[in-house]
Amino acid sequence: MSISAGAERELIILDAAMTAFARYGFRRTKMDDIARASGIARTALYKIYRNKEHIFTALVEQVHIAAEQEAEQVLASEAPFRERLCDAMVARDRHLLTIGHSGPHADEIAELYLSLAWELSQRFNNRLSALIAQSVDQAILDRQFTLPAAFVSSGDFSRLARLALEGIKKEIKAEDEFERLARQLLAAMMP
Repeated sequence: MSISAGAERELIILDAAMTAFARYGFRRTKMDDIARASGIARTALYKIYRNKEHIFTALVEQVHIAAEQEAEQVLASEAPFRERLCDAMVARDRHLLTIGHSGPHADEIAELYLSLAWELSQRFNNRLSALIAQSVDQAILDRQFTLPAAFVSSGDFSRLARLALEGIKKEIKAEDEFERLARQLLAAMMP
């Protein structure tokens, strides 16, 4: 499937913005930096995005969509259910770490994420939690999974796992360490 020239230009801008935000932080990054890095004239950049906040929100949305698509693909695979479930849940935060939640500007980016993209994040979290809960319910029906006794429902399991992974992400900024600890936690939740 090919994408339009406009969509391709937006992807180039968002990629340049992600690199700039991770390298310089949001506050120090200028629209000129993003325009220069993307090879697009500043005036053309402003025709597509009103300001850095607009770019950041579009970037967060793109990352959420990619994480959700990966989670859906992983859950639909033929791997053992516990492995699929763990991979799908870790994918969400691994994608978010790519937009600067890790690195020297992690606190600034996390604060910005909460202030600019909180509503977008909540919608994504709700969709992902529902997807995970639905997958758990299906795995229970298929006798591939037994809900641990500590959980009242698959929704509770999904929500608690997501909240626990968010806590790890807030504390651990390095992708590899986050993933190691997240997988340990999820393994403990699924004996």
